[in-house]
Amino acid sequence: MDIPEPTINERIWQVVAAIPEGTVTTYGVVAQKAGLAGYARHVGAALRGLPANTRIPWHRVVNAGGRISLPEG
Repeated sequence: MDIPEPTINERIWQVVAAIPEGTVTTYGVVAQKAGLAGYARHVGAALRGLPANTRIPWHRVVNAGGRISLPEG
């Protein structure tokens, strides 16, 4: 029985889920660890797709300036 490959979003979520409490990392580092070097914006899109009640610590991912990137408004 073949185990299906995780989707790109699932790979990103797995990386983010492994960020230890008390630490942060950047969108670019998450992309690189998910095998998607150069696709930091895709990390943002994947995190925006998380359900509101997620346990994945999306707040531990910051932009290159060290801030959480939230949509304006």
